[in-house]
Amino acid sequence: MVNSALSAVVHAVGAGPTPLADSALDPGAAYYTFVVLSGMCFAPIVMSGLGFLCAAGIGLSRRIGTAAAIVIVLFYVLSLLGSAFTWPELEHQGKPGETLWLIVIGCGGFVVLPWLVAFGGTKVALRRRKATAE
Repeated sequence: MVNSALSAVVHAVGAGPTPLADSALDPGAAYYTFVVLSGMCFAPIVMSGLGFLCAAGIGLSRRIGTAAAIVIVLFYVLSLLGSAFTWPELEHQGKPGETLWLIVIGCGGFVVLPWLVAFGGTKVALRRRKATAE
């Protein structure tokens, strides 16, 4: 009932649903946008969790966390590197030096740094807890 009323209002006003992304983007630009936005929004959260898992985990969970972190870093590095040189119609056709700085700042700052902070913070917290327990 509510759904049909909502669609009637939308059709009466003449407005359609807004697109989630610009439909004029070619596949290369859409993929590049996905990689950059997911790297800035979701990768720091995931990498922080993996840093905690690697520092606090024992045995298999530590290995799985380390492998997942390496795969994520390689995905972002190779995606940014490949996007810059594979699709010639991309607006971001920087020089190789600019692409290298994008990889260093983007992957280092948004992917590797959260992992290092979570890993180091967890190790420090575990040492303090172990020292106070003795």
